[in-house]
Amino acid sequence: MNENNNQGGNVNSYAPNNYNGPVMVSNAIPEKSGGKAVGSLVCGIISILGCWSYVTIVLSIVGIVLGIINLAQHNPQRGMAIAGIITSVIGLLLTIGIILLIVVAVANGL
Repeated sequence: MNENNNQGGNVNSYAPNNYNGPVMVSNAIPEKSGGKAVGSLVCGIISILGCWSYVTIVLSIVGIVLGIINLAQHNPQRGMAIAGIITSVIGLLLTIGIILLIVVAVANGL
């Protein structure tokens, strides 16, 4: 009898075996996204550009909160979160300063 029939098929030294080697798993732990850092920076930039409007007070506060949350979560975009906080604070201060100037000007009849 033929040896091939005993195995149930062709005996080939290059035939695949049950051992496939080590399994490589990539991206097993997903990277933390920097959406909050980007949002903080965008809110800060818009609050600086639109500092003539009182609506940017809310936008500045949102930017500050997003930046702080990003720093607390130890996300990799730390620098962007810090820049977002700084720009949001600058936008908030500019908005409050312009509103105070308008109130003083209106109170003095200018």
